[in-house]
Amino acid sequence: MNNIIALCIDLIKNMALVMVLAYVLTRTGAYAAIMAKKKVTPAQQAGMILIFGLFSLYGTLSGIDFMGAIANIRDLGPAIGGLIGGPLVGLGAALIGGLHRFSLGGITCIPCSISTILAGLAGGLIYKYRKGEFPGIAGAVIFMALMESFHMGLNLLIVKPFHQILPIISSISLPMISTNALGMGIFAFILHNLIRERETQRSKELIESELNVAREIQLGIVPKIFPPYPERAELDIFALLEPAREVGGDLYDFFMLDDNHLCFTIGDVSGKGVPASLYMAVTKTLIKAKAESGLDPGEILARVNRELCEDNDSGMFVTGFLGILDLSGGGLTFSNGGHPPPYIHRDGKEPELLPKVPGMALGVMEDAAYTSAQLELQPGDSLIMYTDGVTEAMNPGGELLDSKGLETILRGLNGKRAREAVEHIRDRTRQFIGSAEQADDITILVVKYLGSQRMELRLKNRLEEIEPLARAVENFAAANDLPPGPIFQVNLALDELLTNTISYGFPEGGEHEITVEIALQGGKVVITTRDSGVAFNPLEQAAADRTLDIDKRPIGGLGIHLVRNMMEHMEYRREAGENILTMKKTVQGKEEIG
Repeated sequence: MNNIIALCIDLIKNMALVMVLAYVLTRTGAYAAIMAKKKVTPAQQAGMILIFGLFSLYGTLSGIDFMGAIANIRDLGPAIGGLIGGPLVGLGAALIGGLHRFSLGGITCIPCSISTILAGLAGGLIYKYRKGEFPGIAGAVIFMALMESFHMGLNLLIVKPFHQILPIISSISLPMISTNALGMGIFAFILHNLIRERETQRSKELIESELNVAREIQLGIVPKIFPPYPERAELDIFALLEPAREVGGDLYDFFMLDDNHLCFTIGDVSGKGVPASLYMAVTKTLIKAKAESGLDPGEILARVNRELCEDNDSGMFVTGFLGILDLSGGGLTFSNGGHPPPYIHRDGKEPELLPKVPGMALGVMEDAAYTSAQLELQPGDSLIMYTDGVTEAMNPGGELLDSKGLETILRGLNGKRAREAVEHIRDRTRQFIGSAEQADDITILVVKYLGSQRMELRLKNRLEEIEPLARAVENFAAANDLPPGPIFQVNLALDELLTNTISYGFPEGGEHEITVEIALQGGKVVITTRDSGVAFNPLEQAAADRTLDIDKRPIGGLGIHLVRNMMEHMEYRREAGENILTMKKTVQGKEEIG
């Protein structure tokens, strides 16, 4: 009995090495490809035949002499090969192990060789029958136990004399059957865990795919082209939506109701993932559909709310702010559906919360009422809208940014354009979050009212951008009753300066932005251009010598000379890597209001 126990221990040690090598095999890229496709290529078959054939050889060479017979785990390698690689792999590996055993001779060489070959072939037939599906832990163990029992029975049947083989088989059958079955069970367990890991990985990839779809839904339906209305001198608008790792349903939108009224909205859907993004898309579509000319924001939200409450089995809701801005005079009418109230920013003054108006989140109660309120925006005022991803941003210490932190950030917006204001808020929020994870979407919308006496345009460094700029300047002049003569000269000066900047200011190539600001101040048109091109001060250029014949004059200089003569005042400075040129031209028109 002690000898049998010692034999079992020795066989288990030999089997353990085979299991370690089999485990390594299951972690290779080649085996991962086999599992994914459930199909084995000829090259993969050849590799597996060699590997499991070597396992079979090791099973023989590491065998233990017991009463003149060799107790071994030779059949284990071909059997595994057949179960995971098919008949050809199982048979090929078995032939390597079986022929080697036959070459060693002995009274059991024939039945042992046949058993090894049949173990590999039977494993392959099971693979074929199950269409590549592994039989599971219990099935694999039973299969291996049956094959080793057959191995023992075949020896009893073939080897003569019977009385000589019987005591040998009686002694080694239990160690060999149990050890080979245990080895198969361990391998099946390894494979079972690997399959579960891959299923978990697929589930994770599916979730990530859904989150990516949600991001695409969010980012695909909100406006992304800025400036959206380059021909409108009264307006500067910019927005961004940065989804968190877990996608929510933040939204923003803006659109013209007519020539003079801009409708804009921002919102935050409850929940996460694809459902929230779909709900966000529905909400945005409803707002645009219900925002008919003549309706005030409260009535628009009430109609959207009624639509969202119908068949809302999911119980989702959305907070939202909606405003309508009269671009001709700065009148703002707004309503709020449970959303954080926006701020008004005025240069040199403290941030000011918009007056609160009653109204609950949309999609909660069908008969909820939404009221509207009004105020006047002055030229230069900015309306700062955001979602709770800003105020509820959390730093590594677990502290929230909250409204006080946001107000501190807003104090740094003096003189900033809409894009700069949005980026400033985002950057300071990121700085507060630090190494902590962004927990919620960050959405910011800034609408800056410039009034009819201010205009700002951002151009790309392309010559074709100059013509739309000229039209915008003409619209600005028409809105302020400015005479055509001075405006013609302004456009001529801008054409000359911008052509020079676009043609020579960016020798490294690439796309760059040029900003043109125009304002009425004290009866003068003040034009400011900004670009990040190479440093160039047009005021330092020598005046063109008009006494020389045209063919003897050096190239260049006439355009700058023309601009100097048309403009009454020019001032240049290089600041923060930008060329900033300010020009002034007297006009006859309306007095400046702000």
